[in-house]
Amino acid sequence: MYKINVFAAELSLSWIQYLNTIKPADCELFYYTYQNFDDLKTTLKAYLHEADGALFSGQIPYFFAQTQFDSLTIPMAYFDISERDFYRVLTELFYYRKISLAELAIDFCYEENDYLGIHEWSMNEAPHLFSQTINSYATQTIIERAIDWHKQLHTQNKVKLSLTRIAEVPAMLDEQNIPYVFVHPSKHAMRTTFQKMMNRLELRRLRQNQLVVAHIHIPVDQANVDALEYRQIALYKSILDLKEREQSILVHREASSIVLLTTYASFNKLTHEQSKCELVAYLEHSLSFPVKVGWGIGKDVIESRSLAQQAAQRCSSKETQGFIIEQNKQRGPLLPDVVISFDEGRQQYLKQLSEEKDVPFAQLQKIDAVVQQLKNPIVNGELLSEKLNMTVRSANRILQHLHKKNLARALPTTASTSRGRPKKFYEIQFV
Repeated sequence: MYKINVFAAELSLSWIQYLNTIKPADCELFYYTYQNFDDLKTTLKAYLHEADGALFSGQIPYFFAQTQFDSLTIPMAYFDISERDFYRVLTELFYYRKISLAELAIDFCYEENDYLGIHEWSMNEAPHLFSQTINSYATQTIIERAIDWHKQLHTQNKVKLSLTRIAEVPAMLDEQNIPYVFVHPSKHAMRTTFQKMMNRLELRRLRQNQLVVAHIHIPVDQANVDALEYRQIALYKSILDLKEREQSILVHREASSIVLLTTYASFNKLTHEQSKCELVAYLEHSLSFPVKVGWGIGKDVIESRSLAQQAAQRCSSKETQGFIIEQNKQRGPLLPDVVISFDEGRQQYLKQLSEEKDVPFAQLQKIDAVVQQLKNPIVNGELLSEKLNMTVRSANRILQHLHKKNLARALPTTASTSRGRPKKFYEIQFV
């Protein structure tokens, strides 16, 4: 049974309750209305987290929820005007009220919905638009601004009719005797949006039940090979102790490693939505030696296990680390008690940078993650080799290559009181 909370302005409740007639039997809808932003914030704080998904009557409550509760992971959507709805309204205006496009003020056409196709018309027939971007709705002054905009256009005799989809606007326009048409999503548009929400919930349920594999590897200490057996026993005991708390984990013991199987939901819990790995922190504190923790997420268990092994290989042998590989996405290294963030926009930027500078994308990802964790863009070969599990020579070669590509700036070498050559530091500049 899915639970979906529906948030709507009181004036929108009459049309949005059409959802009751189209919802499937395995879905429960709970309606919450608001009168102002303070009311909306209180309502969202109380009920937004208590559902599998959230639907909003329009852009205003949707963007308010996004800005006030940016850590939400549940699917959210809002009902919008479709091109089909829009041109049905325009057809009636053109043929029955003899109003041209240039005589209209519209507050729901913007770049993100491709202006509902109005730019395909002659520019001489362009209507007056409230904003070029939907981001204008992400402010608590949106209602007042929209009302003032409509009033000003009518006062200056620039338009004959306003088209609005903001529920609070019509009452204000009535007070000024300003003609308007209140446009809300049609039943067809509502069915389309609702079906997309149900599809997302189904995919999310399948995703939460997907199997994820963790490969925990014990690096072999060449100077003390006899210690391997003790380390195997110690690691196995620690994992069994963890299993007492996390019942969703299945454990398989191998020669120099342990394989864990768990659900995607449990994996997200253990990794705090892939930002901090509790398993890494737990093993760091419970073991006296380092281990490599690789998480793999693939289409099936075999692929997940292969990705988990690859992820473990990316971890350092000198300290307990974690790494996540999910098909074409990589995240890490995960360090004990260190929180990292994964910005999809940042990853796209790094990919573009990789193509422009002819530098491996995975290499940029890993170095960017190290800089993020250190909270310091200044590194040297020794530090990079430790974090990325490579030789100091390889790390220095990478830094020199980044310097040639103008992605790192060589810092002045300072004199050292210790023996040997002074260490060369670089400032990473992925901007």
